[in-house]
Amino acid sequence: MGETLHNDAIYVAVNQNVRESKLTLLWTLRTLPVKKLCLLHVHLPFSLTASSSGLDESEINAIQESELKTSYDSLHKYRDICTNKGVIEEDVDISLISGYDVGEGIVELMYQNNIKKLVMGAAADPHYSRGMSITSRKAEYVSQHAPQCCKMWFICKGKLIETREGSFDHENPSDSFSEFHDSLSVSPKKVIKAELTPEDLPPEDFLCPISMEIMQDPHVAADGHTYEADTIRTWLRRGGQNSPKTGARLANHNLTPNYTLRSVINEWLQQHPKYINP
Repeated sequence: MGETLHNDAIYVAVNQNVRESKLTLLWTLRTLPVKKLCLLHVHLPFSLTASSSGLDESEINAIQESELKTSYDSLHKYRDICTNKGVIEEDVDISLISGYDVGEGIVELMYQNNIKKLVMGAAADPHYSRGMSITSRKAEYVSQHAPQCCKMWFICKGKLIETREGSFDHENPSDSFSEFHDSLSVSPKKVIKAELTPEDLPPEDFLCPISMEIMQDPHVAADGHTYEADTIRTWLRRGGQNSPKTGARLANHNLTPNYTLRSVINEWLQQHPKYINP
């Protein structure tokens, strides 16, 4: 796969249901000069617990992994649409993030990837009407919170609804990314280590290879190794092209949640109270 960090790349936000975003993607391919294209998707994982669902952890993990696979299958269908319209497969990339709010996830990806051009839906296609404006809550959120340097096109039923011009004299993207995260109302959880004995130390596989801290949100990168999500995303955003673990060049910047390891780590933390969450 190609790399996602290209200033001339056009990013298209797509839903898991291909029918919902197909016309938006086709508008992009028909209207804009596409050199590099990245399919951007926010995966919404099922929020299941053993107590509320009556399932055990392995069953919950299987459901979540199946849903994630469905998201990737949809992205591959979108990629097929691009190649059928003449875009070279190596010029179509995928950027996926797991989260619980699509608008916030899109904005986070915009800052992470320094996105300069974004196409997304303005509303569900059945809501199209002549002279309409943006009615989608997530589109409104993205329009209000996106970096000022990004030009955006909002589409409904294959028709342009609104354009927001980008201001390219905006501040340095890395500063914007920091400000974006500083503005979040909820800080990421951190593990505090009390005074530990050797028996209290976590297995090496629980530690992020970059930060060497126990992982809270482990994600698998293209090298097959697992990292703390925020840490590996920062590595990639700062231009990291090679695996932090092996030094080999990364085939792509895709990250996949490691639900199984997260479950094992959480169980271990419960059994080792000297590691505590504030």
